[in-house]
Amino acid sequence: MNTSADKRQAIIRWTAGIGLAILFVALLLSYGLLWLRAGFADEQTRNFEMSRNKALQSDAAGAASRLYFIISYYPSGTKQEAGSGLDRTVERVRRSAIRDIIAHLRTLTGEDLGESPDPWIAKYAR
Repeated sequence: MNTSADKRQAIIRWTAGIGLAILFVALLLSYGLLWLRAGFADEQTRNFEMSRNKALQSDAAGAASRLYFIISYYPSGTKQEAGSGLDRTVERVRRSAIRDIIAHLRTLTGEDLGESPDPWIAKYAR
């Protein structure tokens, strides 16, 4: 029996096992972070949609207050990694909600204060 070869094979198996365990933990952590960020993105986009829907049923002051909430609620890079796919998705939903509320404010007030939410908030928010 060749004990030197047996020891070498045991070391190779042990090293491979440790390597696979490290890879498993790394993949588990990576998946866990992705799962957490996806949950944050779902929560953020649901809040934007809910706020948009409430704004579209509100008067100018209520709509402008919802507009303020949407622009200040966890800006890009706070709950999501800035520039990531999930961040871009969240920001796309945010921009859509802002556009819809501003269009609603234009209809309600008969005014056009531009595409930026700031003048609308300054003039109409409570």
